[in-house]
Amino acid sequence: MVADPWIRALKLFVVLAGIVILVGSGVLVWLLARGAPREVAKGVDPPAGAPTAATPPAPIVADLALPAGAAILDMTSDQDRIVLLLRNPAGQDYLAVIDAATGTRRALLRIVPEGR
Repeated sequence: MVADPWIRALKLFVVLAGIVILVGSGVLVWLLARGAPREVAKGVDPPAGAPTAATPPAPIVADLALPAGAAILDMTSDQDRIVLLLRNPAGQDYLAVIDAATGTRRALLRIVPEGR
């Protein structure tokens, strides 16, 4: 009895797919076991200001003056500014706009009802 040519092709495909899966899994395991390269390419200097392994980056510390007793209710940010929604103990709301790079306050806006 002669096997159908489609069945033979399907069997060949299954065997080849199994081999590809096994080889791919082996390569993946080998790459994971080998790990990432740890040394920097010789002759290439890191960009200016980039932290090196020997010197951790310095922490950024800045004081932010807020109205006395103000609580931060909400915060949003983008690349160059941070906006805080503040409320003082008397219930007055403020928006504080802060420079994200330096931590200095750009503006302090008091929120008042329209017509005041």
